[in-house]
Amino acid sequence: MEQEHQSKKRSYALPITLLLLVFSLTGNVFLYSQSLQGEQNDKYDKGIAIIGSATKASAYYQAVLDNAGALLDGKDTEAGTVIRNASGLVEFLQQSHSFDESKFDSDQVYDYIIDVNNSLQYINEQDGTLTEAEASYLKSLKDVYASQLAVLDQFQFEAAKSRSGSIQIGAGIGWLDIPKQLEQSISGHSSMKYPAQ
Repeated sequence: MEQEHQSKKRSYALPITLLLLVFSLTGNVFLYSQSLQGEQNDKYDKGIAIIGSATKASAYYQAVLDNAGALLDGKDTEAGTVIRNASGLVEFLQQSHSFDESKFDSDQVYDYIIDVNNSLQYINEQDGTLTEAEASYLKSLKDVYASQLAVLDQFQFEAAKSRSGSIQIGAGIGWLDIPKQLEQSISGHSSMKYPAQ
């Protein structure tokens, strides 16, 4: 009788243990999938922000090129239009540093942007035709900015069209060499001020 009672206890213990094990594994898988989903959402959000900054940076470069071209053609330009999307360039470069946690000198980039903006405004405010020095500066500026825009154009802007593309950008895949090249070019052309002082 006692032996029969013990075998009934064992027969209930095994299924209950297996059931608890299944619930535990299911719970762990659920929590792990939620964690992965949260990471994917974070990367997606980060990717969208990076693509937005890159888009603004591209608009900034194009505005400077258009402005310099208009001045070379003898046309007046609208004050303040050049600097409108400049923050996108700083944000784009700053976002790239979040992946390797290296130090980013935003002051150097802001100084560069402000020098270019002030130089274009100064030339625009001068009376008469362009001087040889002004034309030379504008041509040099166009060359530098065209080369920097060509670097930025390597960025996968169309990644914003898909969730997986945005997640890849947010994970730092396939674009981190672009801001490095831009920073090198900015450092190499840090004296983009007219008139030079």
